[in-house]
Amino acid sequence: MRHHTEQMLLPRFLWVPFPLGRPFGAPHAPDFQRRVLHSALSLFERDQGPVLEDFPDDAPATAAEAGDSAWSCPISIPTPADDRPALVVAALDEIARLEPWLEQRVSSGQPDFAPIAPLSLREVVEAFGALIEDGALPDAGAMPLHEWVRLGCDDLHGFAIEASKAQPGRPSARQRDDWFWNETALARLIGATATVLVDHESPLVQALARRAMVPRIYMSTLMPDVDPFI
Repeated sequence: MRHHTEQMLLPRFLWVPFPLGRPFGAPHAPDFQRRVLHSALSLFERDQGPVLEDFPDDAPATAAEAGDSAWSCPISIPTPADDRPALVVAALDEIARLEPWLEQRVSSGQPDFAPIAPLSLREVVEAFGALIEDGALPDAGAMPLHEWVRLGCDDLHGFAIEASKAQPGRPSARQRDDWFWNETALARLIGATATVLVDHESPLVQALARRAMVPRIYMSTLMPDVDPFI
């Protein structure tokens, strides 16, 4: 997580907006990978540290991701009007629609989804709605705001992605992420929450909202009023 890197005060660090496990962006893209490597090595030219810089570009799509066979999860999820109370209702409805698909995946012997936040999925949705409306905080024990929000986002994303794997087809990880971040109410709720939290008094919460809640490639859609490069 970027905010953890900021706290570590590393001498030189290049932050890249790529999926986990792809530090150089995309396979079979040597020119792009070379740019990433050169950007990282150029940090050694700085006289003083710590240095934390953002790589300016998103990774190119792989051949499979850029192919003509687009994938969309065929679960019927209506698009609500994008006002905040309706968005919370739509997110809760979406969880109810996705749960049978997750149960089907579990019953077939596939890996189970294991939530990690101190709140349930529905509690996370309700808590995000309260944060958007009036900044109210739920009872998350002793866990600070930036931690339970981060874990809540991971749970919502992981739950939906795992449920989508019960659907036919073999889409890439990027196609599943495109579906989640572009088509679901859960993603719109995360984006709306992050947009509110960028102005929070805590620098840790601000960093989380700007850098970790929504991948930068989707920020222009979900957080149109937030500059991803600040």
